[in-house]
Amino acid sequence: MKLAHLSDTHLGYEAYRSVSASGENQRGVDIARAFVRCVDDIIEWDPPLVIHSGDLAEKPQVSIRLMLLARNMLTKLASIRPDGTRRQVVIIAGNHDLSSNRKEACFLELYRGIPGVHVVCDDYKVVKFDNIENCPEELLSTHAHCLPHDTLKDMAIESRFGEVVPTPGFTNILVAHGVAGGSGLYKRVLGREYPIPTDVVMRDWEYGALGHWHKQGPISGGGGARCYYAGSSENMGFGDLRDNGEERGYLRVEVKRGNAPVVTPRNLPIRTMFRLPAIDASDKTPEEITTALVSNLDAARAEKKLAGSIVGQNIVGCQREKWALVTTHTVRQSALESAMHYEITVVPVPRVAEDGVTAAPRVQTDVMTLLRERAGAVLQKQEREGSLAVCETLVTKHMRTVAPEPEEEAAEKVAPDAAVTDADAEKASA
Repeated sequence: MKLAHLSDTHLGYEAYRSVSASGENQRGVDIARAFVRCVDDIIEWDPPLVIHSGDLAEKPQVSIRLMLLARNMLTKLASIRPDGTRRQVVIIAGNHDLSSNRKEACFLELYRGIPGVHVVCDDYKVVKFDNIENCPEELLSTHAHCLPHDTLKDMAIESRFGEVVPTPGFTNILVAHGVAGGSGLYKRVLGREYPIPTDVVMRDWEYGALGHWHKQGPISGGGGARCYYAGSSENMGFGDLRDNGEERGYLRVEVKRGNAPVVTPRNLPIRTMFRLPAIDASDKTPEEITTALVSNLDAARAEKKLAGSIVGQNIVGCQREKWALVTTHTVRQSALESAMHYEITVVPVPRVAEDGVTAAPRVQTDVMTLLRERAGAVLQKQEREGSLAVCETLVTKHMRTVAPEPEEEAAEKVAPDAAVTDADAEKASA
């Protein structure tokens, strides 16, 4: 059986100041175009099943225009195929699709009534196809086991992951949006998210269609599990470049009961995004830094990489007072004659203590590091008391080395930024 697996299309994502001919944010147009391109290519390949593993949109409050685009594309995917059957589409809610207000419904619910479209926004659900009119024959013995993003937290707290098991005698597809235990992403976000437990990932699925990580490929470097991330359909910022940023599109998958899936990446054209070689400014004068910036741009222009591209330039080892003397205006003007966007990032110089030794990281970083080491993952109930004790010890130790401000002076300093302080407190509480 063939199936198409796409994910993390992030409709509504916008960035940079560039505007399209129609007056819309150009990056938002790029993101929508990448989604439409995937849909058209999937229909041409004509699989009986399409899986979208979450984050259809960038945020839960979606514009009407993009809601209509998504509806049209899902309807198109779930259309009648040349053989007279209706292609089936399974879509689950990712963290970007879900509102932080538990009383608010997910906008994906609006698509539940489309023939052939199966929407799963909350709780664990097994999608079955055996009672559907015009259903492709290959799907009659197929079950899709769906785990939306927020369901991972509920099932971890309630210890319900034992329910997520393949159905004997069926072709079983795991569909989940989250951090897979054992994946590279798991190591990055250790302690910050509820993961898909490793034992769930390693169960006897014919295929695992995962979303959340924008990197395309199998978990654990291809060994063991049959679970893959489809990656995003476009790059969402320079951070995605480290996760094979040129490989964007969807996965073509062939599954056969009892066998490992055959997965073929289908990478489609996207807007070029790249970083120029980093410039070490530690031993350069401001004039030499400007010359290096121009030199990098000239090299990219000579290679015909600059036109219409999103270009990043890192500067390392540059003190703030030196950077203030660098002339960037003319460099930016020159870059934007060809590039869609040109961005310079000055990497901060590490703080150095009076004894010449690099200063220790902030106490917040120390707290998070210890919490992650103690918890290993998101804290369970029985570990909370011990973790709070660690926090209290660290904060107390820190306060002993910092002279407290007088109450009146502290109030004067906090008052103008009260809104920021409240927001930070709310984030910390969350």
